[in-house]
Amino acid sequence: MKKPIIVYLSYGGFGIDPILKFIKQYHLFESGTEHELQICLKNHKQSSINFVKENINVKCNFIIDDFQNNDYDIGSYFRIAKKFPNRNILFIGTHSYPIKKNWLKIFVDNYVANSILGPSGSCSSISSQHLSFYYKKHSKFQQFRWGLKHFLKVKLFPNPHLRTNCFFLNTDDFLSLKVNNKKFVKKIETNYFESGRGSMTNQFLKRGFKIFVVNSDNKKFEISDWYKSETFCMDAQNKLIISDKQSRIFDVANDQEKKRIMQDCWGYVNNK
Repeated sequence: MKKPIIVYLSYGGFGIDPILKFIKQYHLFESGTEHELQICLKNHKQSSINFVKENINVKCNFIIDDFQNNDYDIGSYFRIAKKFPNRNILFIGTHSYPIKKNWLKIFVDNYVANSILGPSGSCSSISSQHLSFYYKKHSKFQQFRWGLKHFLKVKLFPNPHLRTNCFFLNTDDFLSLKVNNKKFVKKIETNYFESGRGSMTNQFLKRGFKIFVVNSDNKKFEISDWYKSETFCMDAQNKLIISDKQSRIFDVANDQEKKRIMQDCWGYVNNK
């Protein structure tokens, strides 16, 4: 069996600090299994490419993605998947990195055919967020209008979906997804890919795939049990294996804000 592939995507618009952080965490927490590391440098200046190649101490291959238009992480993932037919692959976004040992082994151990795994999921809905006036900085009129617009693309809460900051699957399955010519010219289109009515999760569910969240106990959880995983936006997130920008926002939020986020993601607040 071929080694699993890790693809870390570094977007040039965010500079080189995120990739340096990823490499630090990559060394700090052993993956637990042999693999191929592919680092995708997307829309980086040549000076940044040279710096990264010369200064990161890690065995890897570099993919230079200079696609003229920024089609975000998902656009790059489709191009990369075409390079590796029928391979099991872990996609990791720019602001994500491992925080527990054996993180890759956990994905490999729990993967089965016709499944997709992620370190985190959510039941949130941008339609419900706006229609419930979740965002205090926007007027209720604006949010109501946006909520109706998003409702055409995103169902109301509960809206279970794997988060696309990090996910593990077979490349052939990924390339089989039906996606608007695989062009993501607006950020909202990547949101719809993650949590819309035609999302990656929903497309696979319609085909009978299993959608799992995995945690640091090397356990996998089906959608009905995601809330038991102790991962994203749950209590102290103690069993989350891949950190990302949103999980770190939750980490530093005050108690009131944490309750608001938990309510949005899961529909309940754990008062333990």
